[in-house]
Amino acid sequence: MSVFKLPLGLCEDMQKAIAGFWWGQKREKRSIHWSKWERLCQAKKRGGLGFRDLSSFNQALVAKQSWRIILAPESLVARVMKEKYFRHSSFMKAQIGSNPSYIWRSILWEERLFTRALDGELEMESW
Repeated sequence: MSVFKLPLGLCEDMQKAIAGFWWGQKREKRSIHWSKWERLCQAKKRGGLGFRDLSSFNQALVAKQSWRIILAPESLVARVMKEKYFRHSSFMKAQIGSNPSYIWRSILWEERLFTRALDGELEMESW
């Protein structure tokens, strides 16, 4: 989950399983949902229970890989990615290229989030 982009359907299925466990739902019997799932996923200080939206959480974990590439350019993974995907440019100007690996496509998937965070457009809160 921290390196690869998980398919949205898989994230939704995992969230359904978590919600089913939380609500005590059985196959043959439906239970009452006392609050919206979106409300439960809000931070505790905002009145929620702090559950994670798994798609957003996955995106944040993949963004962390970009952060590692920028902070540790001499690490093995940063050197391999640079040599293969952005040899003549910086990481922030890297393109998807031809025949990219799933890891590289996952890292570029979160690039918008990472760029917005660096530009100060996003309000970051710790979990």
